Amino acid sequence: MKNAIKYIIFFGIGIGLLYLATKDVDTQQIKDSIRDANWFWIAVSMVLSYLAMILRGIRWNMLLEPIGHRADTWTNIHSVAFGYLMNNLIPRSGEVARCGLLNRAEHIPINKLVGTVILERVVDVVILILVISLTGVLQAEALSTLFSKIDGGKGQTLLILAIVGIVGLIVFIYVLKRFRANKFIGKIVDFLEGIGNGLRSIFKLRQRVAFILLSLGIWACWLLMSQCMMYALPVTAGMSISDTLFFMVAGSLGMLIPTQGGLGAYHFMSKIGFEALGYSGAVGLTFAWISWVGKTILEIAVGAVGFFVVTRSKIKPAPTTTA
Repeated sequence: MKNAIKYIIFFGIGIGLLYLATKDVDTQQIKDSIRDANWFWIAVSMVLSYLAMILRGIRWNMLLEPIGHRADTWTNIHSVAFGYLMNNLIPRSGEVARCGLLNRAEHIPINKLVGTVILERVVDVVILILVISLTGVLQAEALSTLFSKIDGGKGQTLLILAIVGIVGLIVFIYVLKRFRANKFIGKIVDFLEGIGNGLRSIFKLRQRVAFILLSLGIWACWLLMSQCMMYALPVTAGMSISDTLFFMVAGSLGMLIPTQGGLGAYHFMSKIGFEALGYSGAVGLTFAWISWVGKTILEIAVGAVGFFVVTRSKIKPAPTTTA
Protein backbone atom coordinates (compact mmCIF):
# COMPACT_ATOMS: atom_id res chain seq x y z
CA MET A 1 0.00 0.00 0.00
CA LYS A 2 2.86 2.36 0.85
CA ASN A 3 4.51 1.78 -2.52
CA ALA A 4 1.18 2.12 -4.31
CA ILE A 5 0.53 5.50 -2.66
CA LYS A 6 4.07 6.63 -3.47
CA TYR A 7 3.64 5.55 -7.07
CA ILE A 8 0.34 7.41 -7.43
CA ILE A 9 1.75 10.61 -5.89
CA PHE A 10 4.84 10.68 -8.12
CA PHE A 11 2.80 9.74 -11.17
CA GLY A 12 0.39 12.58 -10.36
CA ILE A 13 3.32 15.03 -10.15
CA GLY A 14 4.56 13.83 -13.54
CA ILE A 15 1.13 14.17 -15.16
CA GLY A 16 0.73 17.64 -13.65
CA LEU A 17 4.07 18.80 -15.05
CA LEU A 18 3.22 17.21 -18.39
CA TYR A 19 -0.03 19.19 -18.47
CA LEU A 20 1.78 22.44 -17.66
CA ALA A 21 4.25 21.75 -20.45
CA THR A 22 1.65 20.96 -23.13
CA LYS A 23 -1.34 23.15 -22.28
CA ASP A 24 -0.29 26.02 -24.60
CA VAL A 25 1.52 24.01 -27.30
CA ASP A 26 0.25 22.88 -30.71
CA THR A 27 0.31 19.09 -30.31
CA GLN A 28 -0.24 18.58 -34.03
CA GLN A 29 3.11 20.23 -34.70
CA ILE A 30 4.70 17.75 -32.30
CA LYS A 31 3.10 14.80 -34.12
CA ASP A 32 4.26 16.10 -37.49
CA SER A 33 7.83 16.58 -36.27
CA ILE A 34 7.97 13.08 -34.79
CA ARG A 35 6.87 11.61 -38.13
CA ASP A 36 9.82 13.41 -39.78
CA ALA A 37 12.35 12.12 -37.24
CA ASN A 38 15.46 10.28 -38.42
CA TRP A 39 15.33 6.98 -36.54
CA PHE A 40 18.96 6.13 -37.33
CA TRP A 41 20.16 8.87 -34.99
CA ILE A 42 17.62 7.81 -32.36
CA ALA A 43 19.07 4.28 -32.51
CA VAL A 44 22.64 5.61 -32.16
CA SER A 45 21.51 7.66 -29.16
CA MET A 46 20.08 4.54 -27.51
CA VAL A 47 23.38 2.69 -28.06
CA LEU A 48 25.25 5.55 -26.37
CA SER A 49 22.79 5.41 -23.49
CA TYR A 50 23.57 1.73 -22.94
CA LEU A 51 27.30 2.48 -23.23
CA ALA A 52 26.89 4.94 -20.36
CA MET A 53 25.31 2.12 -18.29
CA ILE A 54 28.29 -0.12 -19.07
CA LEU A 55 30.70 2.58 -17.91
CA ARG A 56 28.64 3.07 -14.73
CA GLY A 57 28.86 -0.66 -14.00
CA ILE A 58 32.63 -0.69 -14.48
CA ARG A 59 33.02 2.42 -12.32
CA TRP A 60 30.88 0.93 -9.57
CA ASN A 61 33.08 -2.17 -9.47
CA MET A 62 36.12 0.04 -8.93
CA LEU A 63 34.53 1.43 -5.76
CA LEU A 64 33.97 -2.05 -4.34
CA GLU A 65 37.62 -3.09 -4.36
CA PRO A 66 38.80 -0.68 -1.60
CA ILE A 67 36.12 -2.07 0.76
CA GLY A 68 37.31 -5.63 0.20
CA HIS A 69 34.92 -6.82 -2.50
CA ARG A 70 35.02 -7.53 -6.19
CA ALA A 71 32.03 -8.43 -8.35
CA ASP A 72 31.70 -9.81 -11.84
CA THR A 73 31.77 -6.80 -14.17
CA TRP A 74 28.73 -7.84 -16.19
CA THR A 75 26.79 -8.55 -12.99
CA ASN A 76 27.49 -4.95 -12.00
CA ILE A 77 26.38 -3.69 -15.41
CA HIS A 78 23.18 -5.75 -15.36
CA SER A 79 22.43 -4.51 -11.83
CA VAL A 80 22.85 -0.90 -12.95
CA ALA A 81 20.50 -1.55 -15.88
CA PHE A 82 17.95 -3.10 -13.51
CA GLY A 83 18.17 0.04 -11.38
CA TYR A 84 17.20 2.18 -14.36
CA LEU A 85 14.23 -0.11 -15.02
CA MET A 86 13.02 0.27 -11.42
CA ASN A 87 13.31 4.07 -11.62
CA ASN A 88 10.71 3.92 -14.38
CA LEU A 89 8.35 2.14 -11.99
CA ILE A 90 9.02 3.78 -8.62
CA PRO A 91 11.11 6.99 -8.60
CA ARG A 92 14.40 6.83 -6.68
CA SER A 93 14.01 3.07 -6.11
CA GLY A 94 16.62 2.12 -8.69
CA GLU A 95 19.67 2.74 -6.52
CA VAL A 96 18.38 0.48 -3.76
CA ALA A 97 17.15 -2.10 -6.30
CA ARG A 98 20.54 -2.46 -7.98
CA CYS A 99 22.20 -2.83 -4.58
CA GLY A 100 19.70 -5.55 -3.69
CA LEU A 101 20.31 -7.44 -6.93
CA LEU A 102 24.10 -7.26 -6.58
CA ASN A 103 23.79 -8.34 -2.94
CA ARG A 104 21.87 -11.44 -4.04
CA ALA A 105 24.47 -12.26 -6.68
CA GLU A 106 27.70 -11.43 -4.85
CA HIS A 107 26.63 -11.30 -1.15
CA ILE A 108 28.24 -7.89 -0.63
CA PRO A 109 26.67 -6.14 2.41
CA ILE A 110 23.84 -3.82 1.41
CA ASN A 111 25.00 -0.92 3.57
CA LYS A 112 28.43 -0.90 1.92
CA LEU A 113 26.84 -1.03 -1.53
CA VAL A 114 24.55 1.89 -0.65
CA GLY A 115 27.59 3.85 0.51
CA THR A 116 29.32 3.39 -2.84
CA VAL A 117 26.15 4.37 -4.71
CA ILE A 118 25.85 7.56 -2.64
CA LEU A 119 29.49 8.26 -3.45
CA GLU A 120 28.70 7.83 -7.15
CA ARG A 121 25.91 10.37 -6.83
CA VAL A 122 28.21 12.83 -5.05
CA VAL A 123 30.72 12.52 -7.89
CA ASP A 124 27.96 13.03 -10.47
CA VAL A 125 26.69 16.12 -8.66
CA VAL A 126 30.21 17.58 -8.64
CA ILE A 127 30.48 16.99 -12.39
CA LEU A 128 27.00 18.48 -12.90
CA ILE A 129 28.12 21.63 -11.06
CA LEU A 130 31.19 21.81 -13.31
CA VAL A 131 29.01 21.33 -16.40
CA ILE A 132 26.64 24.08 -15.22
CA SER A 133 29.64 26.36 -14.67
CA LEU A 134 30.94 25.63 -18.17
CA THR A 135 27.46 26.23 -19.58
CA GLY A 136 27.36 29.53 -17.72
CA VAL A 137 30.41 30.61 -19.69
CA LEU A 138 29.22 29.34 -23.07
CA GLN A 139 25.49 30.04 -22.72
CA ALA A 140 25.26 32.71 -20.02
CA GLU A 141 22.15 34.42 -21.39
CA ALA A 142 20.25 31.18 -22.01
CA LEU A 143 21.15 29.83 -18.55
CA SER A 144 19.97 33.05 -16.92
CA THR A 145 16.69 32.81 -18.86
CA LEU A 146 16.26 29.18 -17.80
CA PHE A 147 16.63 29.94 -14.11
CA SER A 148 14.32 32.93 -14.41
CA LYS A 149 11.63 30.55 -15.70
CA ILE A 150 12.09 28.23 -12.73
CA ASP A 151 10.18 29.50 -9.72
CA GLY A 152 9.93 32.96 -11.25
CA GLY A 153 13.64 33.52 -10.75
CA LYS A 154 13.10 33.98 -7.01
CA GLY A 155 14.54 30.71 -5.85
CA GLN A 156 12.23 30.72 -2.79
CA THR A 157 11.21 27.09 -3.15
CA LEU A 158 14.81 25.88 -3.39
CA LEU A 159 15.77 28.01 -0.36
CA ILE A 160 12.93 26.63 1.75
CA LEU A 161 13.77 23.05 0.79
CA ALA A 162 17.45 23.64 1.62
CA ILE A 163 16.59 25.03 5.08
CA VAL A 164 14.18 22.20 5.86
CA GLY A 165 16.76 19.64 4.71
CA ILE A 166 19.54 21.09 6.87
CA VAL A 167 17.33 21.31 9.97
CA GLY A 168 16.05 17.77 9.40
CA LEU A 169 19.61 16.45 9.07
CA ILE A 170 20.68 18.14 12.33
CA VAL A 171 17.71 16.67 14.20
CA PHE A 172 18.36 13.23 12.70
CA ILE A 173 22.03 13.24 13.78
CA TYR A 174 21.07 14.40 17.29
CA VAL A 175 18.52 11.59 17.69
CA LEU A 176 21.05 8.97 16.55
CA LYS A 177 23.69 10.15 19.01
CA ARG A 178 21.26 10.62 21.89
CA PHE A 179 19.53 7.23 21.60
CA ARG A 180 22.22 5.00 20.10
CA ALA A 181 21.84 2.56 22.99
CA ASN A 182 18.35 1.75 21.75
CA LYS A 183 18.43 -1.57 19.85
CA PHE A 184 16.52 -0.30 16.82
CA ILE A 185 18.46 2.97 16.55
CA GLY A 186 21.69 1.05 17.10
CA LYS A 187 20.95 -1.00 13.99
CA ILE A 188 20.39 2.23 12.05
CA VAL A 189 23.74 3.56 13.27
CA ASP A 190 25.50 0.33 12.26
CA PHE A 191 23.88 0.53 8.83
CA LEU A 192 24.98 4.16 8.41
CA GLU A 193 28.52 3.28 9.49
CA GLY A 194 28.57 0.69 6.69
CA ILE A 195 27.48 3.42 4.30
CA GLY A 196 30.32 5.56 5.63
CA ASN A 197 32.79 2.79 4.81
CA GLY A 198 31.45 2.77 1.27
CA LEU A 199 31.82 6.54 1.01
CA ARG A 200 35.43 6.40 2.19
CA SER A 201 36.31 3.92 -0.53
CA ILE A 202 37.14 6.76 -2.95
CA PHE A 203 40.15 7.70 -0.82
CA LYS A 204 41.53 4.16 -1.21
CA LEU A 205 41.18 3.89 -4.98
CA ARG A 206 44.27 2.60 -6.73
CA GLN A 207 43.00 3.60 -10.19
CA ARG A 208 41.93 7.18 -9.54
CA VAL A 209 42.74 8.37 -13.06
CA ALA A 210 40.66 5.55 -14.55
CA PHE A 211 37.81 6.40 -12.18
CA ILE A 212 37.88 10.06 -13.25
CA LEU A 213 38.03 9.11 -16.93
CA LEU A 214 35.08 6.73 -16.52
CA SER A 215 33.07 9.44 -14.75
CA LEU A 216 33.79 11.94 -17.52
CA GLY A 217 33.09 9.23 -20.12
CA ILE A 218 29.60 8.69 -18.68
CA TRP A 219 28.80 12.37 -19.07
CA ALA A 220 30.37 12.42 -22.53
CA CYS A 221 28.02 9.59 -23.54
CA TRP A 222 25.06 11.58 -22.24
CA LEU A 223 26.20 14.65 -24.18
CA LEU A 224 26.69 12.68 -27.41
CA MET A 225 23.37 10.93 -26.82
CA SER A 226 21.63 14.31 -26.68
CA GLN A 227 23.53 15.52 -29.76
CA CYS A 228 22.39 12.48 -31.74
CA MET A 229 18.82 13.18 -30.71
CA MET A 230 19.30 16.72 -32.03
CA TYR A 231 20.34 15.26 -35.38
CA ALA A 232 17.18 13.14 -35.39
CA LEU A 233 14.93 16.19 -35.86
CA PRO A 234 15.29 18.46 -38.91
CA VAL A 235 14.52 21.56 -36.86
CA THR A 236 17.29 20.85 -34.32
CA ALA A 237 19.86 19.19 -36.62
CA GLY A 238 21.86 22.41 -36.83
CA MET A 239 22.21 22.97 -33.09
CA SER A 240 25.77 23.39 -31.86
CA ILE A 241 27.43 21.26 -29.18
CA SER A 242 27.22 24.20 -26.75
CA ASP A 243 23.44 24.33 -27.31
CA THR A 244 23.27 20.61 -26.59
CA LEU A 245 25.40 21.08 -23.48
CA PHE A 246 22.95 23.71 -22.25
CA PHE A 247 20.01 21.42 -22.94
CA MET A 248 21.73 18.57 -21.08
CA VAL A 249 21.90 20.82 -18.03
CA ALA A 250 18.20 21.64 -18.33
CA GLY A 251 17.31 17.97 -18.77
CA SER A 252 19.50 16.93 -15.83
CA LEU A 253 17.75 19.45 -13.58
CA GLY A 254 14.42 18.01 -14.69
CA MET A 255 15.52 14.47 -13.81
CA LEU A 256 16.11 15.61 -10.21
CA ILE A 257 12.32 15.79 -9.76
CA PRO A 258 11.09 12.38 -8.50
CA THR A 259 8.74 11.13 -11.21
CA GLN A 260 8.68 7.80 -13.06
CA GLY A 261 11.68 7.94 -15.40
CA GLY A 262 11.44 11.74 -15.48
CA LEU A 263 7.87 11.69 -16.86
CA GLY A 264 6.56 15.24 -17.07
CA ALA A 265 9.56 16.77 -15.30
CA TYR A 266 11.89 16.04 -18.23
CA HIS A 267 9.27 17.28 -20.70
CA PHE A 268 8.68 20.49 -18.75
CA MET A 269 12.39 21.29 -18.46
CA SER A 270 12.94 20.44 -22.13
CA LYS A 271 10.25 22.88 -23.15
CA ILE A 272 11.56 25.81 -21.14
CA GLY A 273 15.15 24.85 -22.03
CA PHE A 274 14.44 25.12 -25.75
CA GLU A 275 12.49 28.34 -25.18
CA ALA A 276 15.55 29.77 -23.41
CA LEU A 277 17.55 28.98 -26.55
CA GLY A 278 15.01 30.81 -28.72
CA TYR A 279 13.08 27.78 -30.03
CA SER A 280 9.37 27.14 -29.65
CA GLY A 281 7.96 25.07 -26.83
CA ALA A 282 6.64 22.59 -29.41
CA VAL A 283 10.20 21.86 -30.55
CA GLY A 284 11.26 21.26 -26.95
CA LEU A 285 8.39 18.88 -26.34
CA THR A 286 9.02 17.01 -29.60
CA PHE A 287 12.62 16.49 -28.57
CA ALA A 288 11.52 15.49 -25.07
CA TRP A 289 9.09 12.87 -26.35
CA ILE A 290 11.48 11.10 -28.73
CA SER A 291 14.27 11.23 -26.12
CA TRP A 292 12.08 10.03 -23.27
CA VAL A 293 10.39 7.23 -25.23
CA GLY A 294 13.71 5.98 -26.63
CA LYS A 295 15.35 6.12 -23.20
CA THR A 296 12.43 4.39 -21.49
CA ILE A 297 12.22 1.57 -24.03
CA LEU A 298 15.96 0.93 -23.74
CA GLU A 299 15.98 1.02 -19.92
CA ILE A 300 13.04 -1.37 -19.62
CA ALA A 301 14.52 -3.78 -22.18
CA VAL A 302 18.09 -3.95 -20.87
CA GLY A 303 16.89 -3.79 -17.26
CA ALA A 304 14.61 -6.78 -17.74
CA VAL A 305 17.35 -8.71 -19.55
CA GLY A 306 19.85 -7.81 -16.82
CA PHE A 307 17.53 -9.00 -14.05
CA PHE A 308 16.84 -12.26 -15.90
CA VAL A 309 20.54 -12.94 -16.53
CA VAL A 310 21.61 -12.21 -12.95
CA THR A 311 18.82 -14.15 -11.25
CA ARG A 312 19.13 -17.13 -13.60
CA SER A 313 22.87 -17.58 -13.90
CA LYS A 314 24.81 -15.22 -11.63
CA ILE A 315 23.40 -15.94 -8.15
CA LYS A 316 26.10 -17.45 -5.97
CA PRO A 317 25.51 -19.57 -2.85
CA ALA A 318 25.79 -17.65 0.38
CA PRO A 319 29.19 -18.05 2.07
CA THR A 320 29.14 -20.55 4.93
CA THR A 321 30.21 -19.46 8.37
CA THR A 322 31.86 -21.58 11.00
CA ALA A 323 31.11 -21.36 14.69
